[in-house]
Amino acid sequence: MALVIVYPAFYGNNHVKSYYNLTKDLPQDLKSCIANSKLSDDFDLVASQVILVNKNLKDNDLNKMVDEIEKIDSINLVLSPSQLANLGIPDEMIPSDVKDIFESDRYKMIFVNSTNEIATDELNKVIDQIEKVIKKYDKNAIMAGEGPCMKDLVNIADEDFKNVSIASIGIIFIIMLFVLKSISLPILLVSGIELAILINMAISYYTGDVLPFVASIVIGTIQLGATIDYAILLTTKYLEKRSSGLEKIPAMDHAISTSASSIFVSGMSFFAATFGVGMISKLNMIGSLCNLMSRGALISMMIVICVIPAILLVFDKVIICTTIGLKKLNVKGEC
Repeated sequence: MALVIVYPAFYGNNHVKSYYNLTKDLPQDLKSCIANSKLSDDFDLVASQVILVNKNLKDNDLNKMVDEIEKIDSINLVLSPSQLANLGIPDEMIPSDVKDIFESDRYKMIFVNSTNEIATDELNKVIDQIEKVIKKYDKNAIMAGEGPCMKDLVNIADEDFKNVSIASIGIIFIIMLFVLKSISLPILLVSGIELAILINMAISYYTGDVLPFVASIVIGTIQLGATIDYAILLTTKYLEKRSSGLEKIPAMDHAISTSASSIFVSGMSFFAATFGVGMISKLNMIGSLCNLMSRGALISMMIVICVIPAILLVFDKVIICTTIGLKKLNVKGEC
């Protein structure tokens, strides 16, 4: 059964959609959300960026930069200090407080607005185009704002989350290696829980849910850390009977009968605690994460009770040969 569901689980986990614009998680009746909506509807101010260029950049070059930026698709507003001169306003007639808005002792500021939403592929492409334009005129130019920040977040999040997942799996593997005194058991048990995590994330893909970008790392660490003890409990009971000389089938029957109730109570408690929060939370991100955790508790519980026993039985001989103390005890089977 596990082999049958591995591929669809792996595929769904790798293709589940995520969103990075966390402002969408907020209740839309908040004053800040209402204000953002009005800015978007009435003034088309959706994604605003601020560009800082060297103060010594010539107005002619600055105007060329502004002209190129204005030609980029979805750019509907560009404000630059050089535009005041184009209107025929002499520099000495511009009030100092107005100059201070656009100029400092080091930089000139350009305000750019795009009609694309924050943290979308379309806006990221626009930001890349703007970046190429401003670097052509000033290699040290800086672009700031929600759009560039979200683009950087998208770029680093996936790689960062992979590293965190590998680290968490590695640490748990090392702990189990010393506790269980086995090379094979940490691999088998962590693989079982990781399968449960893949299934959990894959369900969101097949149901069409779009998850917050932190979902993969939160579920990957919490579900692994919170439910690996189910597998350890079952395995410990199994090893106790195997080390006493009992055959693997009766040993597994004993392990399931003595640990299933504890696993069930723990799993259902985890489910109830997180499911309730997911149901009442007004924040979509909190609700999504809690629903994933509650579903993950049930999936992990079923994997431990139904799949991991089969894994232990199939790899029984490998476990005996790679676990310190088992081979020397009254355990049947040659390595």
